[in-house]
Amino acid sequence: MNIPCVLALELEEASYRLQQAGVAFEVEALLPPRDKPEDFAHLSVRKYVVRQRELSANKLVLTVVYRVGKEVLGNGSEN
Repeated sequence: MNIPCVLALELEEASYRLQQAGVAFEVEALLPPRDKPEDFAHLSVRKYVVRQRELSANKLVLTVVYRVGKEVLGNGSEN
């Protein structure tokens, strides 16, 4: 089976492509040692695939990093 390469894609797009190809996958986050995924729940975060590892036939583990977007305040300044 052909497993699509999803490196450098946003997690949403990578998930879509893998589901279309019928590939099962798990996602693990690569975060700084003191951070947890819950710490980013209230922020505008985009997740990108930085590693694609095959566990067994037709199953992958995707490692993702978080990119926090800047907020634009009402007066036009960035937070």
